[in-house]
Amino acid sequence: MWVRRSVDLAMLKSLLSTLVVLTLAAIPAQALVGPDTGGLDTEPGLRLRIYSIGQAFDPALPLQPGQSANVDLTVQDVMVEANAIFQDKQELTAENEEKINNHYVAEWSGWVKAAKKGKYIIHIDTNAQTILSVADITETTQADQNSGNMTTTVELELEAAWHPIRLVQKVAEEKNQPIRLSWKQPGTSKNEPSTALDSKSLLAPKFYFRPTQVGKKLLVEGGSRPGLGKKLTRVHPGYRVTNIRPGGMEMPVGGLGMLPDGRLAVARFDAQVLRAPKPTEAPNGELWLISNPTSDDPTKIKGEKIAEGLFEPSGLKVLGEDIYVSQRHEITKFSFSKQHKKWNQMAVSKGWETNDFHQISAGLPWQPGPTKNHPGFFYMSRGAGLGRGQNPPDHGAVYRIDLSKPADGNYEVLSGGHRTPNGLGLNTAGECFVIDNQGGWTPSNEINHIKKGKFYGYYQRHNPPNAYGSPFQPKEQHGVKGVTPPAIHLPQNEIGNSPTELLLFPKGHRFEGQMAMGDMRYGGLNRLFLEEVDGVWQGCAMRFTQGLEAGPNRIFFGPDGSLYVGGIGGRHAGTWFWINPKTHKPTYGGLERLTPSGEEVFEIDHMKATKNGFILTFTKPVAKEWLEHPEHYDMAQWTYLSTGRYGGPKVDESDLEVTKAVASSDGLSVALSVPNIKEGYCIQLTTNPVSRTGEAIWSGDVWYTLNRRPI
Repeated sequence: MWVRRSVDLAMLKSLLSTLVVLTLAAIPAQALVGPDTGGLDTEPGLRLRIYSIGQAFDPALPLQPGQSANVDLTVQDVMVEANAIFQDKQELTAENEEKINNHYVAEWSGWVKAAKKGKYIIHIDTNAQTILSVADITETTQADQNSGNMTTTVELELEAAWHPIRLVQKVAEEKNQPIRLSWKQPGTSKNEPSTALDSKSLLAPKFYFRPTQVGKKLLVEGGSRPGLGKKLTRVHPGYRVTNIRPGGMEMPVGGLGMLPDGRLAVARFDAQVLRAPKPTEAPNGELWLISNPTSDDPTKIKGEKIAEGLFEPSGLKVLGEDIYVSQRHEITKFSFSKQHKKWNQMAVSKGWETNDFHQISAGLPWQPGPTKNHPGFFYMSRGAGLGRGQNPPDHGAVYRIDLSKPADGNYEVLSGGHRTPNGLGLNTAGECFVIDNQGGWTPSNEINHIKKGKFYGYYQRHNPPNAYGSPFQPKEQHGVKGVTPPAIHLPQNEIGNSPTELLLFPKGHRFEGQMAMGDMRYGGLNRLFLEEVDGVWQGCAMRFTQGLEAGPNRIFFGPDGSLYVGGIGGRHAGTWFWINPKTHKPTYGGLERLTPSGEEVFEIDHMKATKNGFILTFTKPVAKEWLEHPEHYDMAQWTYLSTGRYGGPKVDESDLEVTKAVASSDGLSVALSVPNIKEGYCIQLTTNPVSRTGEAIWSGDVWYTLNRRPI
């Protein structure tokens, strides 16, 4: 028999609620998925970069993008007291020590953990202008200094996740310096104070190397534009760009060449696995062939892997139907056997040692031999070890390989004193040039003309048998005596950052005889004009193109005039990758084709030294009246001081005055009289003409290195 009982509904609801709460409490909270770091390693804290402006400035002006910071380190929180001094953590001498405590831009970046969904209240205690970005929300703040209020509050609704965070502080005057970042998380009562945002909730990118640069940084001033005081932002109008990565696969490129049947040979080198100080134990490279690389239809572009198990393949040359690849321990020849329908491989040069992740074998320009039957010579560079700082013999050097000799030890060491010679090229006269990256003993990026037996400035520790100095390194170390100066200086951040391959513009090209140069950190391609004066090579650098998907590491001209560009990037250094300006994320590879569009572009062709100054030549005529106004040309000069610290500032800067300008009758060039120019100095010229047909100049800046004044 059933007995009806009354039920207290309120009590039942309370019991059910308690049961739900207890049940949920018993379920472990799901851990937050780590942040999307773009493949970068992380450590607790935030990355702090300090950019010295060096003088009072308008905080409304942004920094020019892509510049190396003066200071780069990981900090545990955002907390700066008055009179704080920022300093790069390097071994410094008193005369080149740089201390920063005013007139700078500070940038903290990384990822912040929102442990639960809800409202986060962030407090920024400073009277400086700041820009705070969290997730996809950006707030520009400026405390009211007149009222004495130094706390700005930003309220954010955040999902439970790791979010990118970036805080920029403009210290335009000394009283702007102090700053503190704190927050109140969801569930915090109104009366509770905010707590410091510290390393418990922060992650920073982790790097083995943090390349920095002393000296003043540039702001985006009024009147500047891409190509005039700023780097370019798009593809050169004379080309159209096409992505040719087969099937959209990731393609980090260490070498490019083309077989007679039109297939593109690509050395694929995964630089993301590099970790200082030792080289990887496992292989990190492959050799691919790309079919139909000239097609505009992505479905017709196919890739075939023909070899794997390579180590840092960083140079490639096709001779006939054979492919040569430079890698860690050897130069390898790949030949196709029609009988067995497979690619066979054999070493054609070897004998050098490797004990460091940074000892890359780059190349391979080829030079014909002295006789018809001689197979010729390769040029290859070996980087200096930066991880362990203990190099085996013959590093930081350029080799010449004699292919007529047996593979064991058939290389001749031509030069030494190279730091990161990640690109070589031969000019029309067969002279070899090699790039170098800014760093210790290398105050700027460089183009060096290789002469046998010469030393180019990068000193290595010498303590045999554990460590050997660079070839031809002077016994009296760390001085300028015995150092061969560069043919061209490439000022850091202005026209270079991590230059790579040198490539001669082919016969019939508008810039025939000049060289194209990649740069995997600055991005894009630049142009180089070289001339010999009194037996010494020198010349100028000009911008050429941007707008590519990755930082170019290797470049190659196809027979139809198309320019193939392969990008690369790694995680071991704070700057050894290119930041995509659209996604603001690092990129580690890319493969594109630049096809001539047929459009003639108005730009500077080159600048040539004269006894009294320079001749500036354009690709299209300019009105004679405009060319002959001396005030239409801004010029400055400076030199560099080589020290053991990373990079170096401009030294002995001065403005130059154009006293006379005489135009050619065709309007294509102008002779400039420039008093007081000095040998051994880098000279910058900026001009902004319009062609006779009304076109603005594509890029109006030139950097010329004057080693010798013509007599």
